[in-house]
Amino acid sequence: MIAIIDKFSRFTLVSLLLIFQSSVYASDYSNLSVNKILQSTEEPAGVVFELVSWDENTWQWASPMINGLTNQLKTKFPEIDIAVVSHGAEQFQLTKDKQHKQAEAIAQLSELVEAGVDLHVCGAHSFWRDVPNSAYIDIADVAPSGPAQINDYVKLGYEHVLLQKLL
Repeated sequence: MIAIIDKFSRFTLVSLLLIFQSSVYASDYSNLSVNKILQSTEEPAGVVFELVSWDENTWQWASPMINGLTNQLKTKFPEIDIAVVSHGAEQFQLTKDKQHKQAEAIAQLSELVEAGVDLHVCGAHSFWRDVPNSAYIDIADVAPSGPAQINDYVKLGYEHVLLQKLL
């Protein structure tokens, strides 16, 4: 009987540790540039996340990553401004006719925008592909140029953070 209880206790302990560990890692994103900002004692004017991806489902990994990194930054610096500039093929996943393909990710982006995160897509890239500004979902601001938008934020004192898919 004691052996059964001992095995059950070990199983329960291991299960709880695995659940705790997986929940920590599932919600905790790490980025070297963000880590550097978090180690600083001085709050930057803001952070501009740059996203350039050709992954067909970019927002499924990028939205949770942006959310997690934003939460880390806001925990340390509650008043920090956050912006996202999308200027690769992933920006076209933010059009009204494609938003249903990644509905959960787009909903998470919408929550971020409602919380004050600015989301921009590249107007020059849209022009090259004949995608009108009106094709984008309401939460996306069409900037004349994605790279120029990033440079404008950097000139305002924002820290630039390039986002990439985790392997």
